Amino acid sequence: MLAGGGLAAPHPAHVLSRLYPILQSYGDLSREPNWLQLVEDCCQLVERNPIPWSPLEEFDRSDIANRCRERSLVAIFGALMDTYAEANGATAWVCKSMGAVNFVDELDAYFDNPKYIYLYRDARDVTLSFTKAVVGEKHPYHIARRWAARQRSCIAERERLGADRVHSVSYEELTANPSWVLKDLCEFLEIPFTDEMLRGHESKDAVSAVKKSQLWENLDQPVLKTNSRKFLSGLDRESILIVESLAGDVLDQLGYDRVCGSEGESVIFSEEQVRCFTQENEALKAEQRAAMDPEDADRRRQQLMLLTDRVYFLKDIDREDRLRFLSFVEEEHYQEGDVVISGEESSTDMFFVISGVLEMIPDSQRKRLIKAGEPLGEFSFITGQAGNAAVICQERARLFRLTRDAFAELETNNPRLAVRVLHLIAEHLSIRLAGSTR
Repeated sequence: MLAGGGLAAPHPAHVLSRLYPILQSYGDLSREPNWLQLVEDCCQLVERNPIPWSPLEEFDRSDIANRCRERSLVAIFGALMDTYAEANGATAWVCKSMGAVNFVDELDAYFDNPKYIYLYRDARDVTLSFTKAVVGEKHPYHIARRWAARQRSCIAERERLGADRVHSVSYEELTANPSWVLKDLCEFLEIPFTDEMLRGHESKDAVSAVKKSQLWENLDQPVLKTNSRKFLSGLDRESILIVESLAGDVLDQLGYDRVCGSEGESVIFSEEQVRCFTQENEALKAEQRAAMDPEDADRRRQQLMLLTDRVYFLKDIDREDRLRFLSFVEEEHYQEGDVVISGEESSTDMFFVISGVLEMIPDSQRKRLIKAGEPLGEFSFITGQAGNAAVICQERARLFRLTRDAFAELETNNPRLAVRVLHLIAEHLSIRLAGSTR
C-alpha cells in the first residue's frame, strides 16, 4: 500500500535480524577484509531473497561500501535500502521486517529521526494464520509466546519514543476501512495519500510474491474486510485459552476482548505440559516442511545457507545451533604468506578453516596442509596445553577463531550445544590421530 504512495517497500531480507546475532564472527570491522566480507554477505543475503528486489539483480559491492557513513551493519542495511529506493524512483523507503523493533537504538543512532509504524493484529487470528503458514511456529503455545514478546517490545518503544515517532495501526481497522486508516498514516509520514495505495494488490511485487509462495497467496487480492475474528471458528477452546493465558495482558492493552476468561485471568502451564507442547510444535513444523512446495523451500534454503553453511565442520548440527555457535567465534582473514601462529606463540585457541589453505610446520619439520572445512588447534584447545607448531597461510584464507574464554561462555549459556561442539572436535581429532599412526 505504501509503495503505491511513492515509498520503496521491498520484501524484507531481514538483514539486521539475521546478521546481528553473528556480527561478532566477522571480527574487527576496521580491518578491510572483515568489513568487505560483511558487505559481501549482506549483498548476497538480499540477492538470494525469495522475492527479488526488482529491478536489482546484483549489487555493486564498492558502491554499497562507499555509501556507508560508518563501518556498521546498520549502515550497510541503509545503503542497500537507499539503492533499492533509487532504482525504483523513490526518495524514501520503508522496511517491513518485524524484527526492526529489536534494533531501534542502532537505527536511531544512524538515521535522521526515523519514524516507526506499529501494525498489530489479534493474537488469536495470528495464531490461526501461523498454524497454516509454511513457516513459523505451529503450536498455539509457541506462537502466542512469540507474539506477546514482540508486542511488549513494540509497546515499550511506542511509549518511549512517543506519538511523533511511532504510529499504531490496527489490522482490523485497516482492513475494515483502509482509506481512512491510510490517510491518517500518510499524515503521520508527511506524504500525500493517493488512490493508488488502495490498489496495492495489483502491483508487480504483489503479483510476483503470490507466485513464489503459499505464504503470500492473498497478496494479489483486494483487502479482505472480513478477515478478522476467524479464530472463533478456526481454533478450539483449548487453543484460545492458551493464547489468552500467555498473551492476555497484551490483548487487554490493545483493546481485544477475551473469549475464554476475564481480564487479568490466566492459566499456568506445568513443565510437562510445556514439554508436550514443544514436542507437538516440532512435529507440526516437520510436517509443514515436508509438505512445502520444493521450489519455495529451495528459495528459502539458498538464502539461509549463506549464514549456516559457513561452518562446514559443524554440518551435522542443525541450522539454529550453527547460528548460535557463530555468535561465539571471531572471523579472521589472512593473505598468502601471513603467519597465523608462530612457533614461539603460545595458543590454546581453536580455529575453523572456512576457505583457503594453511600449512602447519611442527618441530619435526613435517608439513601438514589444512584445508577448508578442517579445524586447527583442536588438541591444544581440548588439553589446555599450548603447542609450538607454526602455521603459515598458503592461500588467502578465512578462519573462525574460538577462544577458550568464549567456549566457557558457550558452556554457561548453552551447555547442550557446547557438549555437541566438543564431541565433534574430539571426534575429528581422534580420526586424525588414528590416521597419523597408520
